[in-house]
Amino acid sequence: MTESKPFDLLVVGEINPDLILRGDVEPAFGQVEKMVDDATLTIGSSSVIFACGAARLGLRVAFAGIVGDDTFGQYMCEQMAARGIDTSAVRVDPGLRTGFSVILSRGADRAILTFAGSIAALRYDMLDLRMLDRARHLHLGAFFMLDALRPDVPRLLGEARVRGLTTSLDTNYDPSGRWDGGLRNTLRLTDVFLPNEAELHAIAGTTDTDAALARLAGPKQTVAAKLGAQGGVA
Repeated sequence: MTESKPFDLLVVGEINPDLILRGDVEPAFGQVEKMVDDATLTIGSSSVIFACGAARLGLRVAFAGIVGDDTFGQYMCEQMAARGIDTSAVRVDPGLRTGFSVILSRGADRAILTFAGSIAALRYDMLDLRMLDRARHLHLGAFFMLDALRPDVPRLLGEARVRGLTTSLDTNYDPSGRWDGGLRNTLRLTDVFLPNEAELHAIAGTTDTDAALARLAGPKQTVAAKLGAQGGVA
């Protein structure tokens, strides 16, 4: 590791907890009350989960994002700090409410309802670009959820590359269903693209996994797709 860089990894992305409900039920309107088997409040957001996984592997990790000055925001920052993640670049805005997701998990499938809150509010001018000089690699998550930052993501990745960082991207699901938002320009500046299988197919416009990988990979870009129980493929 390069000693002049205090962090191996800088993660930029969404910060939100997940409320996970488990049970073989479906919600019903009409004030119908149904019971679930279990409920857990836990670390959510792909970006924070990525950061926690990297820290658990022994990497030195910093996180940049935004939360509200509320219970959910405090919970997420405390959970990251407890795992050794540097949160000095996380902004706390008392005018925002921290986003969160409610997940109904049933068997091998799940349904997700997300309140964007502070997730969509992160802007390029809120980021301390000096953090790029302190890291070896930049990872950005939740591309389709970062409404205010998304137009400037190519600018951010380009700035990272100029400063000698490698880059990776995880788009997550696109709630709009358009699967674009400037993604093509972003992928040109991405060294490693990390979609799941559904995202890979939607972005590439084909249900053939091999064809989708070939379509999105390039001479300087690696696509590593997450295939659930089948593992992964690059």
